[in-house]
Amino acid sequence: MLRLATGAIGLCEGITRRELLRVGAIGSALSLAQVLQAEAQANNSAARARACILLFLQGGQSQLDTFDMKPAAPENIRGEFRPIATSVPGIHICEHLPRLARLAHLYTILRCMSHRITNHNPAGYLALSGVAPDRDIVGLKASSEDYPNPGAVLAKLRPTQATLPAFVQISAPRVGDGNVQMPGQNAGFLGPRYDPFLFHSEPNQDHLDVPELSLPGDLDISRLEGRRGLLQQLDRQWGQLSESASVARLDLYYRRAYELLSSSQARRAFRLHEEPQAVRERYGHHRWGQGLLLARRLIEAGVRMVTVYWGGALNSPDPYWDTHKRNFAEQKQKLLPQFDQCLSALLEDLQQRGLLETTLVISMGEFGRTPRLGQVTANAGTDATGRDHWPYCYSILLAGGGVAGGKVIGQSDKFAAYPTDRPITPADLIATMYHALGVPLDVHLHDRLGRQFPVTQGRVVYELFA
Repeated sequence: MLRLATGAIGLCEGITRRELLRVGAIGSALSLAQVLQAEAQANNSAARARACILLFLQGGQSQLDTFDMKPAAPENIRGEFRPIATSVPGIHICEHLPRLARLAHLYTILRCMSHRITNHNPAGYLALSGVAPDRDIVGLKASSEDYPNPGAVLAKLRPTQATLPAFVQISAPRVGDGNVQMPGQNAGFLGPRYDPFLFHSEPNQDHLDVPELSLPGDLDISRLEGRRGLLQQLDRQWGQLSESASVARLDLYYRRAYELLSSSQARRAFRLHEEPQAVRERYGHHRWGQGLLLARRLIEAGVRMVTVYWGGALNSPDPYWDTHKRNFAEQKQKLLPQFDQCLSALLEDLQQRGLLETTLVISMGEFGRTPRLGQVTANAGTDATGRDHWPYCYSILLAGGGVAGGKVIGQSDKFAAYPTDRPITPADLIATMYHALGVPLDVHLHDRLGRQFPVTQGRVVYELFA
């Protein structure tokens, strides 16, 4: 059951009944005629996207310090950063995103994303699956009953013909809060067959090592084939074991591992060292830049969806987006320069290679940050220099895959606290992804018990494609 966080979460005097109604029922500012026109235009063109790259900014990127700045607001709301003009007249973003400012004609900003989940793990599950969790708690765990990540749905409904997996996750070994893995990253009730191929190695290496795709020094492919043949003989002799779900799952893992190990295409896709040095430098010699470069190589090789998590264990010393303290210093010195570098490099690279039209790119977090500095919503040590969790209004960026660039969709109020026109939910975003990627919205998914679930309950944001 969804709930608002307790504590002092109002911008000035708390969340009133009027504000709650406004968050849940806004939408009249966007006329029905505009929506219907955009829907007709979008439906007249076939889905363009063949693949998706999702950059997940774990912790929650501040809307006020990036894509929805409020220079006329009081200082304790607008903060230290200033807006700059972009390549599109009338659109301004943060001064610390100069490269992205020059590429505004390639992407669209959604400034009216909105939900009510205030903790990282449940908000991440909602953002990644489009389905609200039953509890808004810090340590929400992944479950085999979870709704699947869109990558798993693509792996099932739009499988690739390449030997590479359809769904790849590039991340630290653990992504989550409360010492547990954040739900929403896996296939959930679709089963482990559609889980992502996990790449946990550090991609910022001179010669990338992928242990999962390498054979031991004393084992060549012919010996591997011999061992596989022996294993198949044993399976036939012990056929009764095939009724065991755990054995069947193990056999699935064996087959997937063998296909990857025996595929030169798979190994070649991970060879970042084959990229020109200038390209690697353009993306940035850091985990996130090289992760996005690897994502581009994987998409080129036929992978359907790559999710790059800018995050990990939220109590680690790495620079993530959970800026409870030193909000401006952390962003100015660490987060925004690397973000600006790698995301702009990805967009330029995809465009130059003719891949942007067929690759949907999404940059988003699980929520935004509080409008007022020092405002406490999650009781996670926020001080006067930080911004706490804020799901009621935040911004995300989309490009490629048929998305019309150079636009801003949705508006927020004068403090970037609530949408003032149509709020867009995570469910709507997932529906929009499926629309772009050619997944029918009326299709149903089935769990291992045969139960039927709609692929999404969201509404497509057709304005993105008009």
